[in-house]
Amino acid sequence: MRVFIFRGLLVIIIAALAICVYEMIIIRNTYVHEEQVHNFVSAYAPPDAGNGSDAINIKADNLSEQNVNKQDYAAYALNESIVDAQRNINEDISAWIRIPNTYIDYPVVHYGDNIFYLDHDILRQKAAAGSLFIDSRNRAGFTDFNTVIYGHNMKNGTMFGELNNFSDINFFANNPTGQLFLPDRTYTLEIFAYLRIKQDDRIIYGTISGVNLTEYIKYIKINATNYRDIQLSDNDKIVPLSTCTNDYADSRMVVLAKLKPMDN
Repeated sequence: MRVFIFRGLLVIIIAALAICVYEMIIIRNTYVHEEQVHNFVSAYAPPDAGNGSDAINIKADNLSEQNVNKQDYAAYALNESIVDAQRNINEDISAWIRIPNTYIDYPVVHYGDNIFYLDHDILRQKAAAGSLFIDSRNRAGFTDFNTVIYGHNMKNGTMFGELNNFSDINFFANNPTGQLFLPDRTYTLEIFAYLRIKQDDRIIYGTISGVNLTEYIKYIKINATNYRDIQLSDNDKIVPLSTCTNDYADSRMVVLAKLKPMDN
């Protein structure tokens, strides 16, 4: 009898170990696949509008004999890669987002629903890490008051796995901006708040075009873990960067940024 019990326990232990090993392999393969895709699409990454501007200007100087306006070329060079990515990788690519001192340096897609890119990569292949994608309710071109970008909270820090860095007051204070590249223009992302909210938050996720600005600002100030005062008007455009958390059921963390044209 004891032998049968021992054998039964041994079978359970071996099965449990096999499941753990299998899950570890799946997780590892997910990370490897995401890294491979990221390395591939990085060839289409826009030049950095800050640190990379010197290289852009040097190339523009070399084109001066061809009557190419240096300022026009520098602006064009920031966005031409988005058009190339749309043409050569995926027509759903709508923008490219970059947040300094994080892993966030990705193309952003816009599709007809909020389901497909939860588990498909930028090449439209099945992938647990998914893609960064814009809320399907939003219009193209970040023309709504509130345009939400979603991404998975990957444990290795990829996708939106490092949004939580902004919960640290020092990181939040020292990293006030990001960049958003569109096919025809470039924006600075003025980061002004970090929040923990529910997935059905009516202010963050329910607001698309119309907004009571006074109510909006008051709500953000009350609920933000970290906040910095910036001027907001009815004409401004806000980009919430959203991912899940394990704080409680259906919890989300969000970084809020205001769009500012790069040339202003």
